[in-house]
Amino acid sequence: MKLPGDKLASAMEYMPGNGVYEEKGELFAGICGKLKEDNQKMMVSIEPAVSTPVKINEGDTVFGRIQSLRDSMVSVEILKVKDEKRSIGNYTVGTLHIAKMSSEYVSDIKTLYQINDLIQATVVKSSPAIELTTKSDKDGVVFARCGVTHDVLKLVDGELWSEELRRRVTRKISSKYGKVQV
Repeated sequence: MKLPGDKLASAMEYMPGNGVYEEKGELFAGICGKLKEDNQKMMVSIEPAVSTPVKINEGDTVFGRIQSLRDSMVSVEILKVKDEKRSIGNYTVGTLHIAKMSSEYVSDIKTLYQINDLIQATVVKSSPAIELTTKSDKDGVVFARCGVTHDVLKLVDGELWSEELRRRVTRKISSKYGKVQV
């Protein structure tokens, strides 16, 4: 186990990798963890002893909660990255523009999403701000409640249904609706 500040090697022998920094021609551990030597790349790095916060990258599938609706976009609080055991470490928000919501023309965002809907989306841009898309069939609402009665909307014949109101409710439904636990 290497601790921050431990001398690892000479900068003449190796290049610094993840968790390693160089100072005055010497390489030092920047974090606690296990030393890893890559003799092919002539690089040393530190494998963290604890899990590190999840980093959101382009192409990742994320789960989030619709936070606010505007005329041309929605704000999504990102809760989790798919297939990552660890959740997002801090408050992270992405934007979903009206042009990236569906492969079909969208005139009113409220027909696709409502505040507090849980959605699955794909990250199209991760820096400087997170931009999302839900154009694919797998992306869209994965869990929703009725905006009037707050009962859970059920999937009936490919459409969402409010039992109490006894009517259909429109949303951009994911092919994973009701099958995802965030």
